[in-house]
Amino acid sequence: MNRLFSLDNPFMQFLSKVCDLLILNVIFILSCIPFITIGASLAALNSISLKLVRREDPYIVKGFFKAFASNFKQGTVVWLISVALFFFFRYDYMIASSMKGDLFFVVRLLLLMIILVLAAAFLYVFPIIAHYVCTTRQAIRNAFLMCMGHLPYTLIMFVYFGIIGFLLFFSTKTFGFVIAISMICGFSITAYICNICFSRIFKKYDPEEESDPAE
Repeated sequence: MNRLFSLDNPFMQFLSKVCDLLILNVIFILSCIPFITIGASLAALNSISLKLVRREDPYIVKGFFKAFASNFKQGTVVWLISVALFFFFRYDYMIASSMKGDLFFVVRLLLLMIILVLAAAFLYVFPIIAHYVCTTRQAIRNAFLMCMGHLPYTLIMFVYFGIIGFLLFFSTKTFGFVIAISMICGFSITAYICNICFSRIFKKYDPEEESDPAE
């Protein structure tokens, strides 16, 4: 019986990680309520998720808000840039879609390629901010380089988010299911899955005798 409830028991370790992800999900959602704080919240979410993947046993609440505070300025700037670019290219794509002709077909393809590259870089930039000490320009530059340099991982994450997007638009039931899961544990589980990829990617850039990752 004592072994069953021992912290070294794989089942208890699993339950502990599930609880951590549930708590992390709630904190992330609450910290995103002011729209402008989403960038810092994403950085903090990735910071804690990466530590969970690497089994560093972080303090979830304390660690989240520490990472949130240390990455607030940089995360907010990157978030606002990302939102501005999204609306800019979405507006351009809508205009091109309303036009007929081969020229505008080519324009739509180019815009779609740009949007996909920006989306890939968006996946990488907040984990980079959370893990490394670098300027905003360096973080954005490295996000573009990594998303192209580690294309298999990028495609895996695209497939994952593609499945989520498909479920959101497939039917009302699947839409409600995704929203319900997201409110319970979806954001933290997604971050955890993505950071399994990022942990392997970052190993190639981290020094062999790694100091504590930057918050």
